[in-house]
Order: sequence, then C-alpha cells, then structure tokens
Amino acid sequence: MDKEFHYIGKKIVENQEELARRFSKEIEKHADEHFGKNGMPEEDYLQLRGSLIRFCGEILYKNEDEIRKQVEEWAKRTAQLTLEYNVSLSEALRIISLYQPMIWDYFDEELKQNRITPMAVIEVSKKINRLCDLVMRIVGERHDEYTRMLADEAYTALEELSVPVVPVAKGLAVIPLVGAIDTHRAARIQDVALSEASQMGLEYVVFDISGVPVMDTMVSNELFSIISALKLLGIEAIISGVRPSIAQTVTNLGIDFKNIATRANLQQALAELGFKKTE
Repeated sequence: MDKEFHYIGKKIVENQEELARRFSKEIEKHADEHFGKNGMPEEDYLQLRGSLIRFCGEILYKNEDEIRKQVEEWAKRTAQLTLEYNVSLSEALRIISLYQPMIWDYFDEELKQNRITPMAVIEVSKKINRLCDLVMRIVGERHDEYTRMLADEAYTALEELSVPVVPVAKGLAVIPLVGAIDTHRAARIQDVALSEASQMGLEYVVFDISGVPVMDTMVSNELFSIISALKLLGIEAIISGVRPSIAQTVTNLGIDFKNIATRANLQQALAELGFKKTE
C-alpha cells in the first residue's frame, strides 16, 4: 500500500496547478462567495488552493506531523483571507469540503482500471479527510474569534451610548443613569464621566439615578468612587433622583451619604446649582 500512497501522492503534487484550476471552476459552480468573485487576483487564489492540494499529496508519503504543522499555518492564513474577502464561514466550509471529491475525480480512470485498490482509496481518504477537518476547525475558530470581537466592540459602543453626558449650562452637565449598575458598568461610567468632564471643562456634574432600580451597598460604593475621582479633578457632584424607596434602602443598609449632596429630583439639583447661571 505504501507504493500506492506514493503513486497517488506524487501524482497529486505533480498536477497541483491543474487540480487547482479544476477546483476553481468547481467552486464557481457550487459557491456563491469565493475569493475570485470577491476580488482576489487569480494568481493568488490558484497558488493558495494549489498549496492545500500539494499538502493532500505530500501527506501520503512524507512525515504526517510536519505536513499537519504546515497545513495549520496555511489554514490560519486562509481563514484570515476569508474575512478580508468577505467569504462567510458557511461558504468557506462548503468550499473546503469539495477538495477530496475533486481529487478523486482526477483519479477516476485509475479507479476504473483498478490501478488503485479499494483499501488504498479508503486509507488515502482518511488521511485527506483529517487534513480537511483540521482546516475546517481552524477556519471555524477564526470566524468565531472575529464574531466575538465584533460583539465586544458593539457592546462597548452600546455601553458608551448608555452613559450620556448632557451639557445643561456652561460648566454644568447631567449624567442620567438608567438600569442596573454592576462593577463593569460602573467602570465605564467613571471612564466616560472623567474624560467628558475634563474635555468639557465642567465644574459640576449631576448624576440622576431616578432610573436605577436598586441602590445597594455595591452600587453606592461605585458611585462614591466615581464622585471621589471627579473631586480630584476639582469637579463637584450631586446625586439626584433619590426616591423614597431608595432613601429607605440606604438608611436600612446604613450607607453614609453625609459627604455627598443628594436631591429628590433633577429639578432641585439644577436649581441649587443655579441653572440661571448659564452664560
């Protein structure tokens, strides 16, 4: 069987360019998205496909571990190219699945003439399948990483939008807080508050918590931390929107707000800061 492996492998390697061209024609028939359609030069995608075809041949008569390492690097590079040329994961996987049947089509005559034994076909197929499975796994992982990165970026953008800094008058802005506040979101609020307050030259910031459902020890401590950081920049802060239910919870928990100005609603806070002081 080693002789058959060597014969099949060598024939694949020697004819990799022709096989790459055949494969490219098959891709145009079966795939809606591919490198050629999406703008990659023909010379580049033929070379790329020819490389994997060569690996499929070399795996039959060279050191398998070494070939697998080369295929891993090929797969990583190709996976990145699928992203750059907007080839979806489903189309990329479909294209990879076409490699083995295309190779056996090339050996159709040898199979008909029984120059290759059924056992050799089975064993060769196993080796090539393992290579294609490796490529599919790596391409899938890279697309998953890219999807997670996009989701993280979208979440970060959404977080930034969820901390609006509303200028009310010269040196005065309101930051309305809506929804639950955890440690991660508190860090985002602090980043936005500090950067925007500095850029806008603020003297006063009002945090309106009328949209915050729960004011517990953790939330209070996070707000205290943000207000302390603002004080270091010379910016005074007031908390408005302290509903009766929040006041009762704060009292029951023994949270000390004595060093922080609080008001029942935003109107009171703005009046105290002299909204009429707009210039």
